[in-house]
Amino acid sequence: MVVIKFLKNNWKEIFLAFLTLQNAFAEMMEKGKTRVKKVFNLYHQNSNDGRQVIDGTGREEANVIEPMVFIEHQITEDTAINGRVVFDAWTAASDTKLDNYTGASGTPIMGQTRVAANVGVQSEKKVLANRWTYGANLGFSSEYDYRSLNGSLNISRSFAKDNFTLGVSVQYFLDEVDLFQDLSNPQNAVISTGLERKIFATSLTASQILTIRDIVQFGVTFARASGVLESTASTVDISGVRAVESLPDTRSRYALSSKWVHGLSQTSSINLSYRYYWDQWDLTSHTFRGAYLFDIEEDESYIEIFGRVHDQSSVEFYADNFSQAQTNMTSDSDLQEFTSYETGIFYESSLEDRKVFGFDLEDVNISHSIVGGYRTNGMRYGYYQMGLNYSF
Repeated sequence: MVVIKFLKNNWKEIFLAFLTLQNAFAEMMEKGKTRVKKVFNLYHQNSNDGRQVIDGTGREEANVIEPMVFIEHQITEDTAINGRVVFDAWTAASDTKLDNYTGASGTPIMGQTRVAANVGVQSEKKVLANRWTYGANLGFSSEYDYRSLNGSLNISRSFAKDNFTLGVSVQYFLDEVDLFQDLSNPQNAVISTGLERKIFATSLTASQILTIRDIVQFGVTFARASGVLESTASTVDISGVRAVESLPDTRSRYALSSKWVHGLSQTSSINLSYRYYWDQWDLTSHTFRGAYLFDIEEDESYIEIFGRVHDQSSVEFYADNFSQAQTNMTSDSDLQEFTSYETGIFYESSLEDRKVFGFDLEDVNISHSIVGGYRTNGMRYGYYQMGLNYSF
């Protein structure tokens, strides 16, 4: 359930990461060509300070295995269809504790899974010297206590011979949540199913080529969630007694972001980015990221070394424990004040064209990345990602 909480509390970032991977396919191919990207993720986290854990131990250990497949097929010279399939399997220390509150007897929860998929279309049109790009996606996600139907639309236009690009996107999520309503009797806890949650998000991005070595990008994002926003995995301590958390039924979120890419030479560059975030629950954050990229093996491979610092305040109704019940209360470690530090390395190598099991594969690329992070509220985490990209 810890991982479920992680996925739900970071729904927007994860969904936009999917869009980023799909946008890597934005350049149109030859008609009839197909491009495939396979990604395999391993994630681990550990903490003994999670105040929301139902048995009060604070243990937030979790392990996740996540394979993903992205596919794009060029159906005409200016239109492509795309899709993705994601499968998560995880074990979490807190999952077995929740068994005591489900009326279950016998084997505890040893692991859980999530399946998600989407399909989309992307089209490109040239009008005089400018380029228009249109896209749409439909998807779903399903797991133990959370189901989601979602869709997105995006449009962008280039100006000044593609030196300036302006884009806007809209996403909508129609979700269902299963949630504990009463923890007073561990053997007969009440679980309400099919509770509604709606999320709307929109973003505006602009990028500008300044010089032959410099590109800047700016973005504005707004998201609004309404309905049941609590998590099954989050509880609070009220004078030594565990109860479900209680959150407002709306949350508006805002973010301003900027990025600068500067070429140091023909074989190296730096990326610097900053994001400022604030929301309706009085949580604010500052996120800084810096990266250094350089080519190796005569431009056939490159390495990125990066670091990230994230500093945030807590929501107004967070506390480690409560002396009495309040209208809104949470002890969720994702919503408290902390600073996180993250560093990692990414490597991608071009294998050019290859013949595999009799199939001719073009533009084969393989990548690896390792990331480690630490939060000042006790959370430690790391993940490994391997990717394989090819077309035929």
